Amino acid sequence: MKNIILVILLSFNFSSLVSQRYYDSNDLKYYLDFTNNSANLRFEDYKISGPIEEIESFYRNKFTLIKGDSIHWMLGQSDDNKNRHLSYLIIKGEYKDLRKLARREASSKKLKILKSDKINSGYFRDYFNFVSENEYEKINKDRQIGLYINDAGFTGKYNIKIYRSDNINYKDLDIKGVIEITKKDINVKTNLPTLTRFTGEYDSELNSDLSYINRGIISGRGKNNDLSIFTLYLNLNERSGSISIISVQISDNELKLNKRETTTFAINEIN
Repeated sequence: MKNIILVILLSFNFSSLVSQRYYDSNDLKYYLDFTNNSANLRFEDYKISGPIEEIESFYRNKFTLIKGDSIHWMLGQSDDNKNRHLSYLIIKGEYKDLRKLARREASSKKLKILKSDKINSGYFRDYFNFVSENEYEKINKDRQIGLYINDAGFTGKYNIKIYRSDNINYKDLDIKGVIEITKKDINVKTNLPTLTRFTGEYDSELNSDLSYINRGIISGRGKNNDLSIFTLYLNLNERSGSISIISVQISDNELKLNKRETTTFAINEIN
């Protein structure tokens, strides 16, 4: 019996120590901290740092409220997931009136809406995409690769002419494109039918040897697609390069099919 009680107490203590701090993956220095009931967030020109409160409306919807001085934020939670939100409001007025708004989900003339996902177009994840501390550690390491790429002098916009792709010669055709390398990701746009658009994010595990980056070899994963891996090679002296994309496709009978496509190009201009 004593052993059972000890296990229960240990389980309770362990669960109470699990952090409920979530970071905005757009900028990892901003966060929501449900453990200490505090937040530090930024959206465009609006910043807020203050206590947070969770409120359930009469319609059983849950909201995260962040109290500021005269401007407060209200985030609509998604299915009880505190790090997932469906909507946001940035409102000027009395905090007590915002609490009433969250309870009743009814507008108040006393409150002035400054920003809202109903007003601004786009997906909500474009504004705030919160991740756990474990995810934060991984993203932070990946972002360090982006900083190293920048320090190595490879960030910028490359106007390219494609010579060959998937063993097909395009040298005599007017196949052009743009590769933009930022501290966060790479974006490829071309008029090649097989490579019209590709976005990749850096992966620290795929760039474990930093000497390769100094030689212009950068690797990562396809954004929103864990089944694709890219390797970009740039030779600035010879004004040439290549990008290889390996993707894994799952057919109807669940067999995994590997597809590799390598595109070589000349660099016409670097901005």
